[in-house]
Amino acid sequence: METRSRPPGTLEPNAALGRFLRPAYLLPAAVVIAALLLAVAVQPSPQHSNATGSVRVESIAASPTPRAAATRTPASPTREAPSPSPSPPASPEEAVAGARSTPSATPTIDPSLLQQPTQCGTLRETAVALSVEQAISGISVRATRAAVYPIEYFSCILVAAGGSESLQLASAIRKQETAGMTHVVLVDLWVANGSKLFGQLNLRTATLAAAGQSFGAVATLGARSELVIASGQGRNVTIVAAVRNTVGESVGPMTLVIDAPLAAGTPVAGKYQLFLPTP
Repeated sequence: METRSRPPGTLEPNAALGRFLRPAYLLPAAVVIAALLLAVAVQPSPQHSNATGSVRVESIAASPTPRAAATRTPASPTREAPSPSPSPPASPEEAVAGARSTPSATPTIDPSLLQQPTQCGTLRETAVALSVEQAISGISVRATRAAVYPIEYFSCILVAAGGSESLQLASAIRKQETAGMTHVVLVDLWVANGSKLFGQLNLRTATLAAAGQSFGAVATLGARSELVIASGQGRNVTIVAAVRNTVGESVGPMTLVIDAPLAAGTPVAGKYQLFLPTP
């Protein structure tokens, strides 16, 4: 066979391949190839890139302008649309305005009272200091003062005083004036419980006897009409009554009549009868 000569320093093909397959050349090449494969594997896919873009569009499209709402990109099927942000709380001015616009429940008041003049003139009061007391089952009632007013004058000073309670009482007095009453009587009482049981006094049924007539109480001031007094305690209360007198300017002597109290919830026989020496 014919043998060809090769230039010095050259190797046969098999010998060159064997040199590259040595560990000194194979290990660096494997590292490079693995790095390339890893870079290709972690590259973001088109689907992931689109999802990221849709989230950003939704956050920008949260603008309140109508055009932004019309050009909003649809959300990805795999994500829910962001919930609308809650509306800001009302300012204190708005809250106050809303409270003022709400009508409040007010008691019934005679509209004619608001047109009544509040120039009531000179004082027209007849006051008498009293010290008349009666006790039943340890519960005592003592009259300390009585004041008499012409009914139109008393109604006038109530309207001039103003306020819800004064106008309510003025409305009740106006009804009594329409019914023919001429004077208003205020009787100050001190109710004390000296017994060991609690007592209850019903002032709603109290009456004033004057000039052979009997007149019921119109209102109580300072306490409820059904007064409850604990053992060893006392309360101030004022009874308001309207009376009729067609004889003169004064009403004359009167007698205050109050039903007997309840002692520990048990009715007691008798009545309080307090003579009031008013002129």
